[in-house]
Amino acid sequence: MTRSAVAMGILLGIALLAPFVVAEDKPDEEGKQKSEPLRTYYGRTAAKYEFFSDAAREQPLKLVEKPVMKWANDDDWSGDVFVWTRGETPEVIGCVLTGPTEPKGRRIAFQEFHLLAEQPIAAADMAGRIRWAPAEGLKRLRLEGAPVPADTPALRLTQMRQLLRDFTAHMEANGEWELRLLPQPLMRYQPKEGPVVDGALFTFVWTKGTDPELILLMECRKTKDGLAWEYAPVRFSNRELWLKHHEVEVWRGPSHREPAGESGLVYTTHYLDTIDDPRVEPR
Repeated sequence: MTRSAVAMGILLGIALLAPFVVAEDKPDEEGKQKSEPLRTYYGRTAAKYEFFSDAAREQPLKLVEKPVMKWANDDDWSGDVFVWTRGETPEVIGCVLTGPTEPKGRRIAFQEFHLLAEQPIAAADMAGRIRWAPAEGLKRLRLEGAPVPADTPALRLTQMRQLLRDFTAHMEANGEWELRLLPQPLMRYQPKEGPVVDGALFTFVWTKGTDPELILLMECRKTKDGLAWEYAPVRFSNRELWLKHHEVEVWRGPSHREPAGESGLVYTTHYLDTIDDPRVEPR
């Protein structure tokens, strides 16, 4: 989701009682009011996307009404993160984000999406004449050495947070950065059917603010050996990323290059629009 360099000319293509938790800093009231017009733009843009879990496009995914995260960086970049679900399970996560550009009073907008479903969804026509047609689903990895999942949601959340401490995430951005883990899940879900008993989405953010660069999906799942913990790294940046567990690298994503025309990757990101800054009153 790192777009500062792109805007300069390089367009490289918990609450147990509530299922969704919005993760955001707590700005003062004045700051909140100033950002509200941008947040409105993010929400209206997200509402235009349509995703379907089946090729016949008969099973639409549902947009969670409120963003699961609102973020901002110290260089005036910001964005909202949205989730589309099938039943109670998240299947697509996406972000609409903007940053300053010339001339003054204008902002450059981007969109990015990552598949969370284990199976491909229907191809989607995106803004910018891009077609997103993931060729495969998001693969889960067994978390080796993890304890047996607890019996209650409260204890499982405690376990998830403890397991997260063994992970570190890094990003290449003119040097190596260690990303900061937010302890509050972006979203918690407990489907009534299927192999997932309990799950959550956590995020690692850049220390320049709260820009989510890598999301970690963690799930308690039914397996042939009983309940077990599984995880999946979810890239949310076009920069090189890698994830370590107990200081051993378990996943690496190279710098992202967006395919032309149609993308068959689980992650897609590209330019959306250049807009008037809605926070600036017209003269």
